[in-house]
Amino acid sequence: MTNPNQYETKPLSVSDKKVLRKHLVSFLVFGVSVGAILLLIFNLVLLDGETGRAPVFIFSGLGLVFTALIFYFFRGTYLDLKHGIKYCTTGFVTDKRINKHTTSSASHNKGGAQPYASSRKNTQTHYYVCVENKEYSVTHAHYLQAQLGDLVYLEISPRKKEILAFTVLEKGKQPTKLPTDAQNDQDFASEQKSAAMPTEEVKLVKKMFYRGLRSKLIYLILVTILLVVLWPGIFIFMVPLILAFAYYTIAISIQLYRYAKFYRNGCVKTITKISVVDKRKTTSNRNATKYQLESSNGPISVTEAVYNQIQESQILYLHQASGLNILYQVSFNGQSFSLLKK
Repeated sequence: MTNPNQYETKPLSVSDKKVLRKHLVSFLVFGVSVGAILLLIFNLVLLDGETGRAPVFIFSGLGLVFTALIFYFFRGTYLDLKHGIKYCTTGFVTDKRINKHTTSSASHNKGGAQPYASSRKNTQTHYYVCVENKEYSVTHAHYLQAQLGDLVYLEISPRKKEILAFTVLEKGKQPTKLPTDAQNDQDFASEQKSAAMPTEEVKLVKKMFYRGLRSKLIYLILVTILLVVLWPGIFIFMVPLILAFAYYTIAISIQLYRYAKFYRNGCVKTITKISVVDKRKTTSNRNATKYQLESSNGPISVTEAVYNQIQESQILYLHQASGLNILYQVSFNGQSFSLLKK
């Protein structure tokens, strides 16, 4: 296995050069096209002097920034082609990440009899794989191909850090030595068992239950206020509000019934033994980071503290409040971790 900080150097293949040349041409065409459009706008709108000097300076500054960015990307690809080498490394997949970047744009139409404004969202998704704790940007296909603990081989361009080749050599071969949870293993003859919940866990479930119930109550209150205010209105416009009112009322009633039944049955929990297959985190410029495990029992959302300690083929014990569908705690390596988000 190659140390990821000490790459093996190989010459670029013919197919590698074709890929880099294609990117070089793309940067050149894009830069020339956008540059021509900016120059046209500058000559037709700003050069007459009627708009003042401030817009000219701002527009010129933006043009320089754009030119610098195009030159930076073009130069990186050009130097990779000129030097004619690539970095090669082999290692184990230690983490995976999805990054979603969302931008909004607004448009206004002031013409016509009815002016209107509209907005449009655009989301770009990027995929990353960590090999020996070093992160690489990969395609969606490569992201799906690799799992936690896989032995992979990468070929990377030195300047742009572009992945030229990504191959899974062996599936799930990371040599991890995980400590065993002897007490839990002795109690677990099967994959699932039931047990009474300690007082601390009952309090934790209560917090998670009322947090989920609170959001539904807020929506129910808002719908009720709208119904009271708009009740004398046209009936056809009231139908969605009536349906929403019925939905939230029934949903809250079912949740309260299940919670009361959970208490009547003595606050029992179900403990399920699972094995971790893969893990990934999702970052975003608009939402909090999400941490998720792929297990033999399906996907599981966990906290950052749990996520950072999970390794390939890790054995977990899921603690779920029976009848409430609330996963409130996981345990492994003799420790228990709450899933209550701050």
